[in-house]
Amino acid sequence: MSFSLACCVQATARLLDACGSLVPLQLGLSARDVQVEMGGPTPEARESLVRLAGVLGAELIQSPPDAATVCSLTADLAEGPVLVAAASASPGGCEDRATSTRQTADLLRAVLPWLDGLDELSLGAPELWVSDQGSALTVRLLLTAAEGDDLDELGAAAGRGLERLRLWRSDSGVDGTGRLPGGRTVRIAVVRSY
Repeated sequence: MSFSLACCVQATARLLDACGSLVPLQLGLSARDVQVEMGGPTPEARESLVRLAGVLGAELIQSPPDAATVCSLTADLAEGPVLVAAASASPGGCEDRATSTRQTADLLRAVLPWLDGLDELSLGAPELWVSDQGSALTVRLLLTAAEGDDLDELGAAAGRGLERLRLWRSDSGVDGTGRLPGGRTVRIAVVRSY
Protein backbone atom coordinates (compact mmCIF):
# COMPACT_ATOMS: atom_id res chain seq x y z
CA MET A 1 0.00 0.00 0.00
CA SER A 2 1.39 3.41 -0.87
CA PHE A 3 1.82 6.06 1.79
CA SER A 4 -0.88 8.71 1.75
CA LEU A 5 -2.51 11.02 4.24
CA ALA A 6 -5.87 9.31 3.65
CA CYS A 7 -4.39 5.86 4.40
CA CYS A 8 -2.84 7.18 7.60
CA VAL A 9 -6.12 8.75 8.72
CA GLN A 10 -8.04 5.55 7.95
CA ALA A 11 -5.53 3.44 9.94
CA THR A 12 -5.79 5.84 12.88
CA ALA A 13 -9.60 5.69 12.87
CA ARG A 14 -9.46 1.87 12.98
CA LEU A 15 -6.94 2.02 15.83
CA LEU A 16 -9.16 4.35 17.86
CA ASP A 17 -12.11 2.00 17.28
CA ALA A 18 -10.05 -0.88 18.70
CA CYS A 19 -8.94 1.12 21.75
CA GLY A 20 -12.35 2.13 23.01
CA SER A 21 -12.66 5.17 25.26
CA LEU A 22 -9.48 7.24 25.72
CA VAL A 23 -8.77 10.63 27.27
CA PRO A 24 -8.97 13.61 24.86
CA LEU A 25 -6.36 13.28 22.10
CA GLN A 26 -4.33 15.72 20.06
CA LEU A 27 -3.55 14.03 16.72
CA GLY A 28 -0.98 15.13 14.16
CA LEU A 29 -1.22 13.02 11.00
CA SER A 30 0.89 12.98 7.86
CA ALA A 31 1.42 10.42 5.12
CA ARG A 32 4.31 8.87 7.07
CA ASP A 33 3.44 9.18 10.76
CA VAL A 34 0.85 9.74 13.45
CA GLN A 35 1.65 11.78 16.55
CA VAL A 36 -0.69 11.29 19.48
CA GLU A 37 -0.65 13.36 22.65
CA MET A 38 -2.92 12.35 25.49
CA GLY A 39 -3.71 15.04 28.02
CA GLY A 40 -5.70 15.21 31.17
CA PRO A 41 -5.06 14.04 34.70
CA THR A 42 -1.90 11.94 34.68
CA PRO A 43 -3.36 8.57 35.82
CA GLU A 44 -6.14 8.68 33.19
CA ALA A 45 -3.73 9.70 30.41
CA ARG A 46 -1.34 6.90 31.40
CA GLU A 47 -4.20 4.35 31.48
CA SER A 48 -5.23 5.43 27.98
CA LEU A 49 -1.66 5.05 26.73
CA VAL A 50 -1.45 1.59 28.34
CA ARG A 51 -4.65 0.63 26.47
CA LEU A 52 -3.20 1.95 23.20
CA ALA A 53 0.04 0.02 23.81
CA GLY A 54 -1.96 -3.17 24.42
CA VAL A 55 -3.87 -2.83 21.16
CA LEU A 56 -0.64 -2.16 19.24
CA GLY A 57 1.42 -4.79 21.07
CA ALA A 58 3.94 -2.03 21.82
CA GLU A 59 6.17 -1.46 24.81
CA LEU A 60 5.45 1.52 27.05
CA ILE A 61 8.51 3.64 27.85
CA GLN A 62 8.52 5.42 31.21
CA SER A 63 9.85 9.00 31.11
CA PRO A 64 12.21 10.52 33.70
CA PRO A 65 10.38 12.25 36.60
CA ASP A 66 11.03 15.79 35.31
CA ALA A 67 10.07 15.14 31.68
CA ALA A 68 7.17 16.85 29.85
CA THR A 69 5.65 13.42 29.21
CA VAL A 70 4.80 10.69 31.71
CA CYS A 71 5.38 7.82 29.27
CA SER A 72 5.46 7.17 25.53
CA LEU A 73 5.48 4.50 22.85
CA THR A 74 6.45 4.06 19.22
CA ALA A 75 4.88 1.46 16.91
CA ASP A 76 4.56 0.65 13.22
CA LEU A 77 0.97 0.55 12.00
CA ALA A 78 0.09 -2.28 9.62
CA GLU A 79 -0.61 0.20 6.80
CA GLY A 80 2.92 1.66 6.95
CA PRO A 81 2.89 4.82 9.07
CA VAL A 82 4.80 5.07 12.34
CA LEU A 83 2.80 6.02 15.42
CA VAL A 84 4.42 8.00 18.23
CA ALA A 85 2.26 8.55 21.32
CA ALA A 86 2.82 10.17 24.69
CA ALA A 87 0.87 10.90 27.84
CA SER A 88 1.45 14.52 28.74
CA ALA A 89 2.46 15.50 32.27
CA SER A 90 0.56 18.78 31.88
CA PRO A 91 -3.16 18.89 32.66
CA GLY A 92 -5.63 18.97 29.78
CA GLY A 93 -9.18 18.09 28.86
CA CYS A 94 -12.20 19.36 30.75
CA GLU A 95 -14.36 18.13 33.61
CA ASP A 96 -17.64 17.81 31.70
CA ARG A 97 -16.40 16.17 28.52
CA ALA A 98 -18.80 16.53 25.58
CA THR A 99 -16.62 14.58 23.11
CA SER A 100 -15.55 10.96 22.83
CA THR A 101 -12.91 8.80 21.21
CA ARG A 102 -15.62 7.36 18.98
CA GLN A 103 -16.51 10.87 17.76
CA THR A 104 -12.84 11.46 16.96
CA ALA A 105 -12.70 8.23 14.93
CA ASP A 106 -15.94 9.18 13.15
CA LEU A 107 -14.51 12.62 12.35
CA LEU A 108 -11.41 11.01 10.84
CA ARG A 109 -13.65 8.89 8.60
CA ALA A 110 -15.70 11.99 7.67
CA VAL A 111 -12.61 13.78 6.30
CA LEU A 112 -11.52 10.80 4.15
CA PRO A 113 -13.33 11.78 0.89
CA TRP A 114 -11.77 15.25 1.08
CA LEU A 115 -8.30 13.82 1.88
CA ASP A 116 -8.52 11.34 -1.00
CA GLY A 117 -8.80 14.36 -3.29
CA LEU A 118 -5.80 16.02 -1.64
CA ASP A 119 -3.68 12.90 -2.08
CA GLU A 120 -4.47 12.96 -5.81
CA LEU A 121 -3.28 16.58 -6.09
CA SER A 122 0.24 15.82 -4.79
CA LEU A 123 0.33 18.85 -2.52
CA GLY A 124 3.69 18.01 -1.02
CA ALA A 125 3.38 16.81 2.56
CA PRO A 126 0.07 17.99 4.05
CA GLU A 127 -0.46 17.50 7.78
CA LEU A 128 -3.86 17.06 9.42
CA TRP A 129 -4.29 18.16 13.03
CA VAL A 130 -7.33 16.87 14.91
CA SER A 131 -7.77 18.13 18.44
CA ASP A 132 -10.20 16.89 21.07
CA GLN A 133 -10.54 19.71 23.56
CA GLY A 134 -13.10 17.87 25.64
CA SER A 135 -15.78 20.38 24.69
CA ALA A 136 -15.32 20.23 20.88
CA LEU A 137 -13.30 18.63 18.09
CA THR A 138 -11.29 20.79 15.71
CA VAL A 139 -9.71 20.00 12.32
CA ARG A 140 -6.82 21.87 10.73
CA LEU A 141 -4.85 21.15 7.56
CA LEU A 142 -1.32 22.52 7.27
CA LEU A 143 0.52 22.80 3.95
CA THR A 144 4.08 24.01 3.59
CA ALA A 145 4.77 25.96 0.40
CA ALA A 146 8.11 25.67 -1.34
CA GLU A 147 9.80 28.63 -2.94
CA GLY A 148 8.01 29.45 -6.19
CA ASP A 149 4.68 27.94 -5.11
CA ASP A 150 1.65 30.18 -5.49
CA LEU A 151 0.17 30.39 -1.98
CA ASP A 152 -3.33 31.27 -3.22
CA GLU A 153 -3.35 28.33 -5.63
CA LEU A 154 -2.21 25.96 -2.88
CA GLY A 155 -4.93 27.26 -0.56
CA ALA A 156 -7.58 26.81 -3.24
CA ALA A 157 -6.32 23.29 -4.01
CA ALA A 158 -6.35 22.37 -0.31
CA GLY A 159 -9.93 23.59 -0.05
CA ARG A 160 -11.15 21.60 -3.03
CA GLY A 161 -14.05 19.44 -1.85
CA LEU A 162 -14.95 21.79 1.00
CA GLU A 163 -18.05 23.97 1.01
CA ARG A 164 -18.03 27.72 1.80
CA LEU A 165 -14.28 27.98 1.29
CA ARG A 166 -12.86 31.32 2.37
CA LEU A 167 -9.16 32.19 2.05
CA TRP A 168 -7.21 35.25 3.21
CA ARG A 169 -3.59 36.35 3.35
CA SER A 170 -1.78 36.17 6.69
CA ASP A 171 1.71 37.05 7.92
CA SER A 172 2.82 33.45 7.47
CA GLY A 173 1.07 32.71 4.15
CA VAL A 174 -2.61 31.94 3.51
CA ASP A 175 -5.24 30.94 6.05
CA GLY A 176 -8.75 29.73 5.36
CA THR A 177 -11.85 27.92 6.48
CA GLY A 178 -14.29 25.62 4.77
CA ARG A 179 -16.90 23.04 5.67
CA LEU A 180 -17.05 19.32 5.12
CA PRO A 181 -20.31 18.13 3.52
CA GLY A 182 -21.61 17.21 7.01
CA GLY A 183 -21.09 20.79 8.21
CA ARG A 184 -17.88 20.39 10.24
CA THR A 185 -15.56 23.41 9.93
CA VAL A 186 -12.02 22.80 8.68
CA ARG A 187 -9.24 25.35 9.06
CA ILE A 188 -6.51 25.54 6.43
CA ALA A 189 -3.05 27.08 6.72
CA VAL A 190 -0.52 27.37 3.89
CA VAL A 191 2.81 28.53 5.29
CA ARG A 192 6.07 29.45 3.58
CA SER A 193 9.08 27.21 4.12
CA TYR A 194 11.50 29.80 2.76
